[in-house]
Amino acid sequence: MTRLPVLALILAGSALALPAAAQDTAVEGEKINQVIVYGNDKCEQSSPDEIVVCNRLPETERYRVPQMFRGGSVLDPRNQAWANKVVALERVGRFGTDSCSPTGLGGFTGCTQALVAGAKAERQAADKTDWQTMIADERAKRIAGIDAASDNVEAAVVAEEKALQERQRRAAELEARGGAPADTAGDPDATPLPVPPPR
Repeated sequence: MTRLPVLALILAGSALALPAAAQDTAVEGEKINQVIVYGNDKCEQSSPDEIVVCNRLPETERYRVPQMFRGGSVLDPRNQAWANKVVALERVGRFGTDSCSPTGLGGFTGCTQALVAGAKAERQAADKTDWQTMIADERAKRIAGIDAASDNVEAAVVAEEKALQERQRRAAELEARGGAPADTAGDPDATPLPVPPPR
């Protein structure tokens, strides 16, 4: 009877700790959207105020219960599909060639195929999404884009400053020679103000 309140307190404490752990990875003022897409679905593009990270799963996972709610390991016999259990039952009485059993003629054969199938099942079971790495990659792409944009702006500002200095130099030369006024001499597009007619 006393175990239930203690278990409830532990679960409540762990539930409160999850949002804090998720916030540790985000930069202040940065919004991160983690999306799961299936098959050939389109992944949203990141916007200037939001990083979108997509995890692509096969089309067969679209209508399944999410992996985190399936419980336990995929290799746990309780989580195996009935078809796999039937195959396992078929192997119980199998012996001889390609059976990988100590009984029957050629029972030693077939062990390599069994090892390969087991390794493939373990690899598929251990295939997990690394959201942290995906977010870091997306953040690096965004920073590279911001750096490139700032370099372009800086180059435009430097070019504009050089053009302004050149115009001022030409205007000073014209004014020194007694030409047009300094405010319009260096700018070929500048037009003189109209003179009002006499009264």
